[in-house]
This record gives sequence, structure tokens and C-alpha cells, in this order.
Amino acid sequence: MATLHEKQMKEYKAEGKEPIGFIKFNDHISDLVKGRFFLENIKHFWDNGRDKIKDKYEGIIRLADNEKIEYSEILNNRAQTYISSFTVLFSDDFDNNKKIKPETVNRLLNKLKGKENADIETRDAVIFSLSLMNVIDSMRNNTPEFVNHEIKKPTMDEKNHQSFKTNNFLCWKDEIDFVYPDVDREYINAVKSLKTKNLQGVNTKEIFKKRNWLEKTENQISIGLKGTYVYYNDKILNIKKDEILNEINEAKDIEVYEKYLAECFARKANEYRDQHEYRLIFSEFKEASTKENFIFPEGIKLEYLSHSKELYAQKVKNNEVENLRLEDFEK
Repeated sequence: MATLHEKQMKEYKAEGKEPIGFIKFNDHISDLVKGRFFLENIKHFWDNGRDKIKDKYEGIIRLADNEKIEYSEILNNRAQTYISSFTVLFSDDFDNNKKIKPETVNRLLNKLKGKENADIETRDAVIFSLSLMNVIDSMRNNTPEFVNHEIKKPTMDEKNHQSFKTNNFLCWKDEIDFVYPDVDREYINAVKSLKTKNLQGVNTKEIFKKRNWLEKTENQISIGLKGTYVYYNDKILNIKKDEILNEINEAKDIEVYEKYLAECFARKANEYRDQHEYRLIFSEFKEASTKENFIFPEGIKLEYLSHSKELYAQKVKNNEVENLRLEDFEK
């Protein structure tokens, strides 16, 4: 079955729309340029974004027979999700001289005719090339703390925010090289553990435990990370509410939560399709043995360690958005 990202990508292709990059207005521009992303707790995102864009179905799955499921029913005290949003820009947002069109600028800055000016965007922005999608895939696949639920996760700061240094597989591998100076079976199992959900080999757990690399059983969680185009479609999800809730209640894997949370936050009605959103969605899921009163972070900070090689990001002052050119998004 196609993901929402794939469905929307197919629609863009059918419409002849060619994505060329992303723009994000934010208060923390210097962090974003350096590959540091902050994701809001889903409740904060829902409470604030919902009012601003006037979407009464934000965070809600519409079902047959006028049924619906809110995101809190999916989280079910066993998971938490965090979101950051970007706006997709296309080649047709630029004129024949490869300069951004005035109507695109007005839409980005919320200066549309017939609308009040109270919500005009005054913040500076960061633009990203399409390589942002590859960066997110790299973060997901090359961060052992995300992949292996037994590996220790960072502690939270005084604001209850959790910070991850992502794409750090090679950092972990260097640490293992130090422990295992000779390449043998235990070395191979230890490295393999960085790419698998559970520890590999007879002695790997003992070695990891001695190095203080393991999470306590009662604090173990699984992590999911994905970047996705928001899918714009008015069709309701043709599944009974009881079926979804039963599947969630019986779920042992984070993928079940991710699937339905994507339906909540990456599917929107056609009337919002001019927003052209792309969303970064991060989820944490309690393992079966995790204590019931485990406290999830209020926000997530992701630092991409290899940004200088792969992340193309550039600061744009608010009054310079009108001067953006197509080549600004080329790596």
C-alpha cells in the first residue's frame, strides 16, 4: 500500500508540479541552518497550528458513518509524537526569469487579498534543497538510538526537552573499535546491533552494559522518524473505529501508531492544498516492559552531525524572500 507521501508525490507528478525545495519561517534560524531541528509536542502543535490555519480536522481521522478518531485516542498513553512543518516550493512558483513569483511571496507571507493583516509572517526563513528528504532518511537509518530500543537515550534538560545527535552511526562504530581492537565475531555482532532493534550476539549485551550504553528496561522506548508530504484528499478512511482502536490496543510495534498518526497529521482536506506542507514527524513508543508512568519529553531537538556534507540550508531575511531565485535551491 502506498504511503501518504507517495500518494501526494504521485498527485504532484500528475499535475506537472516539480518540487525544488522547502522554506521554513522560524525564530531559530541559526539553528536550522546548522542542522538543528526542534519538534513541538503534538499537543502544542495541535493547539496552536489548528487555530492559525482554521482546520477543525487537524489531528483527527474522519471515518465512515460520521465516526472520527482524535490523535489522543491513538497515543493511548503509550506513545507521543512531535512535529515540525515546512512549505514545499515548486518550479512553477518561479517565473520565466527564474525569480519567485509575487503571488507565491504573498502566499508565503500571508499577504493575500481579502485577508486581515494580523497574521502576516514577519520572521526570517531558511530554505532547503530537496536533499532535506535524504537527510531525514539518513537520520532515521543511521542513528543507533532510533534503531535499537535497548540503547540508552539522552536524558532530558530542565525544560523536559530531549536532544539527539543524529546520523551518528560512525561515532558509535568508533567507540566499538576502541572496545574491540581486533575484528572478530563479537565486534561484528556489536556493530550489527547498531542497525537492528535488539542486541546481537552472546556477549554484546554484557559489553554494552559495562560501557553504560544500555537503557534501563523500565525506560526502554522505540523511536520513529519520517518526513512526508501532506496528502490532500477529501476521502474518509473507510475503516471502523473499533477496528482501529483494537489494532492500537494490541500493537507491539511503533509502526501501528505511526500509520494512524500519519492519517491524523499528514492527511488534510483539499481546501488546504495550497499550503503545500511537508512535515517531519518524530514518535516515541513505550515498550511492553516500560513503566506505565514513564514521562515523555515536551519537545525533541535533533542535531544532524553531517550537515556540512549533505544538508543544503540557507538563511533568507524576511524582506529578501521576494528576491529568491530558482538557483538558490540548487545544491
